Amino acid sequence: MHRLTPTRLAIVAAFCLMCAAVRSSAAERAVGDQYVYIFKGTSQAPTANMPAMVRAQYEANQAMMNGMFVTLTLHVDAVDPDGSAHATGTAVTTMAPSTNSMVAKSMANMGQDLEAKILPDGGIVPKYDPPTAPTVGESQAQQQAEAAHTKANYAGGLIAHRIDNFNEFALGCSKRSAFKTGDSWRLVDATSSTTWTFAVTGTDHIAGHDVFVITMNSHFASENMTSKRNFTGDYDAVNHLVVAFKGETHQTNTQAGESSFTEDIALQ
Repeated sequence: MHRLTPTRLAIVAAFCLMCAAVRSSAAERAVGDQYVYIFKGTSQAPTANMPAMVRAQYEANQAMMNGMFVTLTLHVDAVDPDGSAHATGTAVTTMAPSTNSMVAKSMANMGQDLEAKILPDGGIVPKYDPPTAPTVGESQAQQQAEAAHTKANYAGGLIAHRIDNFNEFALGCSKRSAFKTGDSWRLVDATSSTTWTFAVTGTDHIAGHDVFVITMNSHFASENMTSKRNFTGDYDAVNHLVVAFKGETHQTNTQAGESSFTEDIALQ
């Protein structure tokens, strides 16, 4: 029997640590993986300056929108060398029980199928081709083609309009190779000139994942408006997944007043 000398033990230990580091540095997505996220959110805008009839209709529409949620289901069918994955799936809207039956039926007839890319950092980019504005004098065939295009892209748009801050969070988390409570760093979004501040506030175990609890905040102020965005997310640094993400955007406009938007996205 061969004995392990201290030197050999050191080599074996170093090799094991190296393997562990490699496994934790990249998410190993695989064909057949499934991810299910539920998207919830609310919005509230000032209504004091609206005519009474308009205000009543607006508040009814907002109540309906605030009571719905979207279930995104993605099935990985291909994995790229860079660690990103291609997925197909559905985005299904569930309306509140009190929703008008005609509205609920109309929503049910909208497209639910979509394609998406799951990025190496855990971000999700749905395939979405926005519809073009209709033009005067369109033929019936053109109108039908546009309607079909809108329906085919509906699910992608549903997610695309709800995923930006989630993706910023995933990108910001990917900038760290290690996490510990008390860490903080910044990420500048060049497209919007937004500076996000991240901070690790602790650890948790959520939906079967060991996660780091991380905050993401930004503040913007101009002569006429201030905007504060405060989010908290649970990030699985081993599998590079955003397990939960929620928070609020609060805006104050000197003319329009105050408005707020909440987001709540959770992996099931």
